[in-house]
Amino acid sequence: MIQIRDATPDDIPAIARVHVEADRDTYSALFGPRAYALGLGESELRWRTALGDSDTLLVASCGGDIVGLGHARGDRIGALYLLRSHRRRGVGSALLQGLLAALNRQGILQARLDVVAANENAIAFYRAHGAFPVGRCVNRDARGDSDDLVLAIPTAARRTD
Repeated sequence: MIQIRDATPDDIPAIARVHVEADRDTYSALFGPRAYALGLGESELRWRTALGDSDTLLVASCGGDIVGLGHARGDRIGALYLLRSHRRRGVGSALLQGLLAALNRQGILQARLDVVAANENAIAFYRAHGAFPVGRCVNRDARGDSDDLVLAIPTAARRTD
C-alpha cells in the first residue's frame, strides 16, 4: 500500500537514491550522452536544504521503502520523481495531489512547473491532472540548455460534477 507523507531528515538518503535513479532513467532517455550523472551527495544536499528551508517535501512509501518524492517551494513544483517500478500505478498522481493540497493550504491557488519540452510523458501526465501551458523557457543546468514548457496547475481539487 502506498503512503504519501511529509519527508523527515532521516528520509534524506533514501530520497536521494530515488532521485538519482529516477533522474537517470528519465533524462538518459531524453538527453542520451548529454545526460548529467547526478551524484548522491549532490542530491542529498538539495533535499537537506529543502527541508531546512521549510519547503514542501513529500515522499511516497511502499512497505516502508521510499519509491517517490515530490517537492515544491513557494508556488513552484520543483520535482516529482518515481522509481520506474512504481510508475503508472497511481503513485505519481497521489504525490502530485499531495503537493497541490499542501500548496492550497498555504493559500497558493495555482502552482507552476517547468517540464523539458521533449518529455512527452511528463507533459501528458500533468495535462491529465489539469495543467495547462503558460509559456516556455530555457533551462540552463549541468546537462546543458534544454527547452522547457512552463505549465500552471490549479491547487484546488477539480470538481467532477
